[in-house]
Amino acid sequence: MARRRLIVFTDEGAHLDRFGLLLFLTVLSITILMFVDLNESTRSLRAEIGWLSVTVIVGVTLMLAFRASGVAGPMRRIGDVVVVLTVAAVTLTSLVSRIDGMPDVFGGKPSLAWALLALLTPVLVLRRVLKHKVVTSQTLAGVLAVYLLIAVAFNYAFSAASDLGGIEFFAQSEPSTSFMYFSLVTITTLGYGDLQPVAAGARYLATAEALLGQILLVTVVARLVSLYSAPNRPDAVPTPAEHDPRETDRSSNP
Repeated sequence: MARRRLIVFTDEGAHLDRFGLLLFLTVLSITILMFVDLNESTRSLRAEIGWLSVTVIVGVTLMLAFRASGVAGPMRRIGDVVVVLTVAAVTLTSLVSRIDGMPDVFGGKPSLAWALLALLTPVLVLRRVLKHKVVTSQTLAGVLAVYLLIAVAFNYAFSAASDLGGIEFFAQSEPSTSFMYFSLVTITTLGYGDLQPVAAGARYLATAEALLGQILLVTVVARLVSLYSAPNRPDAVPTPAEHDPRETDRSSNP
């Protein structure tokens, strides 16, 4: 009996290369993470609503990223299950914590799970973007989404490192919004210096993000320039998201 080959990626799908919506959801996630403190000790309703909102948005973002990146059906369903279970865990944690006297059964928010999922997402999107033969609006949206998704992933990585390490990530206690702010400042190498990681692991993560951000800019920009400068080469074909069957109908029926 012939063994069936596991198909991880495919070049078909209704949401393939739809990176515009992915970019919008990523920016929306960053906005909430920047302005809503999700770790308020008072467990305020504002913090809980903010956390649930960003959880749902991040979950939808990850699921859309799987589809836009061409992840095949079986693998995509596995990713969907992981995302749904993580969202359910966060929601249950929030509901339980609102009841007086009930323990926080998950020991806080599952930032580690989000960190692992968020780190995987830009890898999938970048793989698909690098397969484009011509530079389109969806290509540019995909590259921007990758860059910002890396910042979101390290935001969760910083938060997870603080939770798991049992020490303050920064020199002093900071709201959760500081992690997103610090991640953006780090990946863009602005280096304001108002926030500084103190633990060795924290400094390593910050350095890794800065290096990854710069490597991404250098390599991907070079790739885009090479594609843009040779739009008429024989192997240049439009991406699926840029192909509109209605244009073909109109050209054949003047």
